[in-house]
Amino acid sequence: MGMRPISLDAAVLDEARTVAKAAQDEFFALARERAVVVSAVAGAGKSRLVVDTVAECRKRGVRAAVCAPTNEQVFGLVRSIAESDPHSKVAYIPARSIEVPKDLLALENVEIAAEAHKSDAVNVVVGTARKLADAHHPRSSQARAIGARDALIIDESFQVDATQYFAVADLAPRHLLVGDGGQIHPFSTVAEGLQWRGRPEDPLETAVGVLLAHHPDTRVYRFPITRRCDARAVPVMRHFYPVSHRFGAAVPAGGRRMRLGAAHGGSKRTAALDEALAAAAESGWALLELPGAQTRTADPEIAQAIVELLNRLTERGCTVECERHPEGVALAPERIAIAVAHTDQKLLARALCDAAGLPGVVVNTANQLQGLEFDLTIGWHPLAGLARPDEFHLEAGRLCVMCTRHRHACIVVGRRSDRELLEGVAPAIPVYPGAYQNDAPQGWDVHRAVMEALEPHIVELPGGGGS
Repeated sequence: MGMRPISLDAAVLDEARTVAKAAQDEFFALARERAVVVSAVAGAGKSRLVVDTVAECRKRGVRAAVCAPTNEQVFGLVRSIAESDPHSKVAYIPARSIEVPKDLLALENVEIAAEAHKSDAVNVVVGTARKLADAHHPRSSQARAIGARDALIIDESFQVDATQYFAVADLAPRHLLVGDGGQIHPFSTVAEGLQWRGRPEDPLETAVGVLLAHHPDTRVYRFPITRRCDARAVPVMRHFYPVSHRFGAAVPAGGRRMRLGAAHGGSKRTAALDEALAAAAESGWALLELPGAQTRTADPEIAQAIVELLNRLTERGCTVECERHPEGVALAPERIAIAVAHTDQKLLARALCDAAGLPGVVVNTANQLQGLEFDLTIGWHPLAGLARPDEFHLEAGRLCVMCTRHRHACIVVGRRSDRELLEGVAPAIPVYPGAYQNDAPQGWDVHRAVMEALEPHIVELPGGGGS
């Protein structure tokens, strides 16, 4: 297979560089107790912006604290910051219960600060928002606190809730909040907490939301690019973000390719699986649709269909070509993710994948997959099998995560009845006046718009298991 040149969209890249520089320049020019927000779409290169800003902090002698909401996100930040400058130390403050990945322990310039105050001598300190808050305000009277910093940088700041932000905000006088407003916002299953929604002290508000509520003149920069998804994905992605947030893909249509091995024989069901794989390879999208039905959350037929799809993909073989691998490379199981809404769906899909000899395929909830990237994503539609839609399943961020993890293709698996739900009357969904909405459409409208965008890519899967 000969290599072909793959060029990126220079205009999109140039505009992204201009916005990034403007945001950084304003951040470093800030007076005390001010902030800058950078709002980005999925795969825009948010972490790259954070790493570049940390490098600039080092050049300017600015002592920085960097945080994100989850341990996995922080592991990625520590790796990227350490590898970007192997000659400079970065201090990582983990929680006592965390098992630090071996590759981080092997990095010579990463200092694991089991005692937080010992990180004071290091220019850059990294941890989860909760851990940095705990290190800054230790609960034990015996513990020594982490010292103040010049700058606080928060990655994935739309997933950091107000309580976490309040607890860490006084670490530094200048803040840079970077995040994706289309993804899942903080939520709670405790109904008693709803009396706080929309109020200035709302603990479930995002860090960005609470900042803008109290400081509405804070400058917000909108990053105009997605590097992860190519141009074929943008028409669907646009439904997750406000109209005012213009963006394009760094990789134009045709820049990436999935090549499937030959399809030989099989039943009508196998032919449908092949059709879905072909649609995904050609357009970047497929909606594999089972017959309509109301089912339990962990629908065994959907789980089985997903595993059959992966088995068929394995039987045929698949290579992917892109700017990283212009010569083509085999699609590895660990570069495939199954995204679900519920833990019981995850457990069922995981068990079936393992039984089918697919242990390398990643299976996780959308909440846990935020920030991660794969070549192929299979999304278990949040509405699949529901008798009626509700606030949790209509949350637009969950669908956004499922539809924006992929570099090459996304296959959504659901039921015909999902569309019928969305053809009906919108359910009564609570509205909280005063809550930050980021100008995004409500979940019902997003789900309907995305379903309409996927209609040209629908493949009906006949009932019955096996192929």
